[in-house]
Amino acid sequence: MLLHGLPISQYLNSLLKKQKNGCQIQIIISNDLINENSSIDFNKLEKHNGKVYKIGNGDTELMHNKFCIIDFNTVITGSYNWSYKAENNFENIVINSNDTSLAEQFVTEFNQIKKKYYPNETIQNEFPIEIIIKRLEIIKNIILLEDIDDISIAVEKLKRYQFNEDVKTIISSISNKEFAKAITTIQEFINSYQQITIWNDPEIAGIRLEIKILESQINAFDNEKIELEKVISDFQHRHTIELGEVILEVLRLRKIKYKNHKKEAEAEEDFNNYSKQYETEKDKKQFELNEEEKLELKKKFRKATTMCHPDKVSEEQKAEAEEIFIELKKAYDEHDLEKVNQLLHDLENGKKFVSQADSISEKEKLKITLEKLKQKLKGIENEIISLKETEIFTTINNISNWDNYFTETKTQLEQELQNLKVELNS
Repeated sequence: MLLHGLPISQYLNSLLKKQKNGCQIQIIISNDLINENSSIDFNKLEKHNGKVYKIGNGDTELMHNKFCIIDFNTVITGSYNWSYKAENNFENIVINSNDTSLAEQFVTEFNQIKKKYYPNETIQNEFPIEIIIKRLEIIKNIILLEDIDDISIAVEKLKRYQFNEDVKTIISSISNKEFAKAITTIQEFINSYQQITIWNDPEIAGIRLEIKILESQINAFDNEKIELEKVISDFQHRHTIELGEVILEVLRLRKIKYKNHKKEAEAEEDFNNYSKQYETEKDKKQFELNEEEKLELKKKFRKATTMCHPDKVSEEQKAEAEEIFIELKKAYDEHDLEKVNQLLHDLENGKKFVSQADSISEKEKLKITLEKLKQKLKGIENEIISLKETEIFTTINNISNWDNYFTETKTQLEQELQNLKVELNS
């Protein structure tokens, strides 16, 4: 089993290390032969107060959920199975950070799965949102009443939850006497939670969770598709820049060679088409980045897309999100790290986008949205498969070293050019 390229044995060791530092860990896995015969010793987690729940029977009842919740504010989800096969199965993953509302829904889903198969298991919520909101309301009123002497006691009771980024920010603001910022953050936190508690219908809650999972999966799949297109685009650009002049000269001499020949029209068309492509690629704007900067570019781009992907926002905000997303993708295609950083900063500090799930109240509309997202996800998955089956991607994928490829190809083209010159001069 692999997670982000790390063997699960190393992953398990990391979890054990976190446990020793006080982190509480619970895992749900499929109760199948693969996990039963695994060399991974899950008992090590339980020896350090962790819990491992085996779900289903590996046949008619499958544990197909794929998500992880960290500190009640970060959710990792997508189509990625966290297995060996997942590396080659067009599977993807996306990380939603600092989203308490989304994390709360996933925690609820986790507990519901656990309760179904382990009905006698005690469900303990280490992030009791209702209690936290009440404490935040008290703190807000203390600030508004200017009873600053009483605030330290109220804040002290919140500190056990400061692993959550929102709570941590509130405590930090109060410590720095930034009371206006604290009130704003408190209100945003309360509003965010109330968006998901306004409806108690369990079916609506379930549909909303499905929608948010699909939104994250679409985001992850779309990033995969964008990355594949970018690999192809980057290869074509470098191909043209490094080999274009030699190819153009080869095509020009082929035109001369096939003059008054049945291949004359074909040679003319090849030369004209490549000339246009060459000029287009020459004029294309693309910044030069080293490997570390390229990695940062990808990381920042993916983080930004989780905040403004058009398929993750309400209908009212879709046009605005689409505009930012297009600008973001253009910067990514151009390797413009500075622009991507700027857009990410603006997203983190500007207007927040709302999920479709939180902006729709009618059950039937939620169901329609859910079906549309399912179709959208299937469409992107098919596009990814088609891209990976194209001749150009297959060629690129089989090249282990681009530098060697372009060096060798240039040598071959120069030899062909020399042969054409000799042939035309003879």
